[in-house]
Amino acid sequence: MNEPVLKHEDEIDQIIADHGGDFRAAIDSILKDNAFLIKEIECAALVAGHGYARGWKPRTFRH
Repeated sequence: MNEPVLKHEDEIDQIIADHGGDFRAAIDSILKDNAFLIKEIECAALVAGHGYARGWKPRTFRH
């Protein structure tokens, strides 16, 4: 099954604008947000019962 093509041009432009055009600051912010969300998923997986999550465990890093 093909996944839909997601277009994020407007969001990308907004993130860069929010950081005054500084691409490094924008990427740093996104990476920090990503790390926070990974920790949130890991914590949620710990407190969710095995049956509730149907055995699903998050994969924090995909190679």
